[in-house]
Amino acid sequence: MVFKRVKNFISYWYLQYLLATSVYMLEPLERRVFNCLLIIVLAMFMYTSYVFLPGHARMLIYFINTYILGGNPSEAGV
Repeated sequence: MVFKRVKNFISYWYLQYLLATSVYMLEPLERRVFNCLLIIVLAMFMYTSYVFLPGHARMLIYFINTYILGGNPSEAGV
């Protein structure tokens, strides 16, 4: 019962993905290539966000504290 509900849920969202991106019109090989490229791009986005976003957020907090709020640079924690 639960397995069937999970399968229906995943099938529903996969169909929505196919319809929203118009991937349903592609051949099976083209669809696989498109999905692989999409997964690769999303993985690269997640990796670069994990690696670079904390440093940029720290610099942004430093900039806001120092130049916009007029705080002391040593209080920014950078």
